[in-house]
Amino acid sequence: MKLQIINTAGTFEVIGNFTLENTEQVEKHFNYLLDHYEEVVMSLKKVKQIDQKAVKVLKNIYAKANRRSKILFVLGKDNTIIAQAFRKNKVNHIFREDY
Repeated sequence: MKLQIINTAGTFEVIGNFTLENTEQVEKHFNYLLDHYEEVVMSLKKVKQIDQKAVKVLKNIYAKANRRSKILFVLGKDNTIIAQAFRKNKVNHIFREDY
């Protein structure tokens, strides 16, 4: 499934397969958002597949937000595919749903 990033009322939904083929697209998109906004809301609720490279990209985006004192909300811990990948890679701290 082709990856899409859709802005739904200020929440940027990542939809489809977040895998090696699409990591550059996601990284560029969210780096742009972090360059231009103080708060960014990313939803991974509709991700169908995620791989190791995608988790690394998420870690990079999260680190960039922290370095720049930006707020990054990452939604999707109810998505079992995402929750399992985050748990396996010990990156549950990236989830932030308290906005």
